[in-house]
Amino acid sequence: MPLILPRRHRSRAALDVAFHVRAPAAARLSVAFGVQAVPPTRLDVAFDVAATVPSPSSSPLLDHEIQVDGLPGPVLSTTLTHDGPYEELEVTVDGLHPLALPTVSLQLTSRVAQGVTLGVVPTRVFRAQSQEPQVNRRERTTTFRYRSSLDDRLRGLRLPETIPWKLNPSEDPCLTVRRTVGISAHVRALFRQHVDPAFVLEFDPLTRSRWVEGRLDFTTLNITPQALWDATYGALGMVLQVRRKGTGVRLVGTWATPVQVRSGPAVSLDWQEEREQAREWYQTPRRFTVKGAPRATPLTREKLLAWIGPDPDREALEREILLNYEWYEPPSPSGTSVAQSGFLKLNGQLVRQVEVTTGDVVITEIVDGKKKTDTLYGMGTGVKLTETRFDPTCPSRPLFQQVRTLAWGYDGQTKISSYSVPGPGLNTTLKVGDLVGNERTTTTYQYSPQGHLTAQTTSTTRVASLQQQNADAEINQRGPLQGREETTQTVTQRWAPTSGSLWRYDPGTSGQTLLPVYDDETQEAVRTVAVARATPDAPRLTDQAPPSYDCRPVCDVLREVLDPTGVVLHAGDAGLREDEEVSVDFLDVTDLVSAARMMLTSRWHRLVTTFTVPFASPFQQGDWTADGLVQRVRITAQDGQISSEVTCTQIDTTLLQPGSAAMENYLLDPQQGRAVMLTRLPGGARARLVTGWNPSTGEALAEDAFIGFRTGFPPSPGDELEWQLERGQREATNGRR
Repeated sequence: MPLILPRRHRSRAALDVAFHVRAPAAARLSVAFGVQAVPPTRLDVAFDVAATVPSPSSSPLLDHEIQVDGLPGPVLSTTLTHDGPYEELEVTVDGLHPLALPTVSLQLTSRVAQGVTLGVVPTRVFRAQSQEPQVNRRERTTTFRYRSSLDDRLRGLRLPETIPWKLNPSEDPCLTVRRTVGISAHVRALFRQHVDPAFVLEFDPLTRSRWVEGRLDFTTLNITPQALWDATYGALGMVLQVRRKGTGVRLVGTWATPVQVRSGPAVSLDWQEEREQAREWYQTPRRFTVKGAPRATPLTREKLLAWIGPDPDREALEREILLNYEWYEPPSPSGTSVAQSGFLKLNGQLVRQVEVTTGDVVITEIVDGKKKTDTLYGMGTGVKLTETRFDPTCPSRPLFQQVRTLAWGYDGQTKISSYSVPGPGLNTTLKVGDLVGNERTTTTYQYSPQGHLTAQTTSTTRVASLQQQNADAEINQRGPLQGREETTQTVTQRWAPTSGSLWRYDPGTSGQTLLPVYDDETQEAVRTVAVARATPDAPRLTDQAPPSYDCRPVCDVLREVLDPTGVVLHAGDAGLREDEEVSVDFLDVTDLVSAARMMLTSRWHRLVTTFTVPFASPFQQGDWTADGLVQRVRITAQDGQISSEVTCTQIDTTLLQPGSAAMENYLLDPQQGRAVMLTRLPGGARARLVTGWNPSTGEALAEDAFIGFRTGFPPSPGDELEWQLERGQREATNGRR
């Protein structure tokens, strides 16, 4: 038969309580009691909350239904706590049950008279125990503790690799097109696939942030979903929360504290048995700095020249920087001789070159026993043409080179003619004499499959003797000078790796020499013959490796210039804590300011309200009330009563609002940093030096600056310099020495 117990409520209203206990194997508790009338309140929140609560004056009774099934004994007390990423249940039952592992279901309902629901906790099922049963032998009770979470998947599961360039590396060494992965979409997809299909992001400050191949790298291989969250949204200060969804839970990504000002339904103070409020002011920094992803600028040759701008040595800079260029150098006089050169550069390599020398030629002959001297002014004395072919698979590695030299002879009968220089870059006509030689030096290169040079052969052919028709006749009767005999010399070099770091080097020289042939009778030289000779040179071991070449292709982009980005938010008088700096290396500049403001708002002053009501809370974590955002709910059922403790947090604008924080430029360390070299200067270099970032314009704060070099010579335009301040002057720390 039912047991009737008279009780007193805290509001001093008389209570009539009736409850029934079923079989010990599965306890079920049904409680009904009445309370003194209280003013009505309207609740419009999710999860089966009644839209309207009748006036307590007309409905004085408050009924509770507590259903706890599956436990091995009568239920004495039940506590359901929803806090952060967990929903925890603690149930104490009568009797000692140290070996029991029950699955428990819980359902709580609070109603006012006429059956109108005031608050409901839908059926909750807890299967996994986080702790062994706690047995109290003195009281002869057993306490079971359960936790409903997604920890087994968040921290126990290992993700596969999902970044495209990790799975299939690019075959383009220049990374002409960089693949990207949107962080927001990627995290959501992985969480929905591996953790919770109902996963949502309540806020998304990374809508345009992304990982970039070869710049902002990332891997998901063998990391847990929790580690993925910590490396992305967790780096901003966001958290994962488990929120009730029917009889289960759903995972929500959100901020740990409110970042917006909203309101919701109010619980009348007449319902609230206890109410506490506290202000939290000392977590707001005075200055809050957020460093984001660097802004990448592809430094093409044209972009570098635009940064350089007007320069006294502009032409020399262009021929150094541009891949394809044709030019000549101005004449360089030395005495009566003048040298000029022309060049052609293709794909960054010098493929053709011409060198021209002119000068005065003095001709001296003996005619009729008298010395006769004649001077020819401004004659062509030499032309050297150089052509080089490079390996298309390794642009800086030569395969073949030929140097051709033209030689002219002059004597008293020489008739002056002209020769047009074939270029490149140099278009001129020379006054020349008789062409007597077309000498050639040819070099071929051989490489191993591993890429090192194995053999180099240089063969040179040059004029060794001349001939002339009517050489003994009068000057005006002689023919032109002509080449008669040539000699060839070949130089070979071979390399082969041996043990350790030594190389076997095998040089050799061979060629032809003209020797006179004497008549046995007259003992006079009648002609010359070519004699082949080889100069022996024994192989030797050396630690000097053969020349090596950089086989990276010539890219249109010299490098990516990465300008640091950031924003500084100044909280003014509202900042009561020391300055704080957060670095998020993947936060795109388009997300930077908005994300930084949300991060500062999450650290803003808060007003924390905790109240207790004598019924099942209609609120749960994530709901908005008149007291702010619900952060924690604790519902206790004991001795036929239900009590709910609700903790809410809202932004406190007593001093200032988060939106009043002033935005300032992000400034870099003035003592050291990096810069891009533009031009060489005496004792150093002119460089593009970035001093900070302007978040308002989305541009770097850059200036032209002089960076000194103590020793050595500055690197090439476009190279990156590291510098530090020494005695008031910026000095490079990575100069060539």
